[in-house]
Amino acid sequence: MFNPYAPSSDERYEAMAAVRVAGGVVPTDAGYYIATAAGVEQGLRNVDKFVGSFMDVSQLPESDIVLAAIPEPRHGVIRRVVNTVVAGHRTAPAEPFIRGEAARLVEDALDVAARDGSVDLVATLADPLPSAVIAHITGAPVADHDNFRIWSDELLEAQNTGASAPIRDFHPAFASYIQAMIDERRASDDPPDDLITRFLHTDVDGEYLSDRAIVTQTMFILVAGNETTRNLISNCLYTLATTPDFYARVRDDARVIPALVEESLRFDSPVQVLARAVLADTEISGCPMQPGERVVFGIASANRDESVHSCPAEFRLDRPKPRDHLAFGTGPHVCPGATLARLEAVAMLEALASRVAEVTLVADFEPEPNPVFWSNGHRRLRATLLPA
Repeated sequence: MFNPYAPSSDERYEAMAAVRVAGGVVPTDAGYYIATAAGVEQGLRNVDKFVGSFMDVSQLPESDIVLAAIPEPRHGVIRRVVNTVVAGHRTAPAEPFIRGEAARLVEDALDVAARDGSVDLVATLADPLPSAVIAHITGAPVADHDNFRIWSDELLEAQNTGASAPIRDFHPAFASYIQAMIDERRASDDPPDDLITRFLHTDVDGEYLSDRAIVTQTMFILVAGNETTRNLISNCLYTLATTPDFYARVRDDARVIPALVEESLRFDSPVQVLARAVLADTEISGCPMQPGERVVFGIASANRDESVHSCPAEFRLDRPKPRDHLAFGTGPHVCPGATLARLEAVAMLEALASRVAEVTLVADFEPEPNPVFWSNGHRRLRATLLPA
């Protein structure tokens, strides 16, 4: 039986292609797996029929349900608060911080490589930038930025068990830190204009969010924003380190970097699957679905659908519509942090290309994939760096 949560591999991509050819829908232990771009797009746009979560949240109180699993119309109200901080038109104030952090991290990586002969690009570049950015946007002190990366890893490891429990219960220390930030802002006469402050002043259906609900949503956003972006950056770095021609093009003309980021999103989808619960009778690709059933939307498969992408198994920088992919989802619930993730990846690659002449994985390099079942990225990328 096809396993939608198996690690990314050539064999898995072949299995996805077989599902697409056979009609695009196959039953699995995790629910119906949707493999075609058309089927995935239909399901993601139909937010009245599907609501998302990898675990069963039906027994959780409302304050413990993460944003992705909250149905409309409440989802939209809370989402608008998130959009005021991370949506595309709101990222401009954070851009100087992001570019400054990227430049600093590349310089640090060069120092480590000069001292040790090589450097882990994940530990020095891909991991720290997203956690610093999301912590900055949330209003956490700079000294605590590393904690967000550590806590995110620990929380995802705990969630990998598949247990259905409030997100705060998977990491009490992380939850307590967010609660302390809430308390500080409530007590302040002039709180910072950040995500938590906006949550505190948001009226949802005639009432304000409880502290528990704010902790739930803040932890969810921090982990989601950190994990997906680090995968995107590590995948881009792997491509450049293993394809000297691409890196030469990037160094010669930084204007190709956005296209490379988009192609990485398509080719190496950082989020491989999105799980949903069926809310009402519906169908996808002729397959009837009923309330209570589970569906897994194959983002990675959709992004390699032959009916949409010419030569989908090739990494190309000349695609006519580079953003024609579903890496960030689509429809009303498209990832609110998509613009922020793109900006972080572009900033990192621009900083690397301007300061590093050559990047090459060490001779004994062996891939260490991301262990998070829904993710696709690298946990280690040891490389040598030649300064520009």
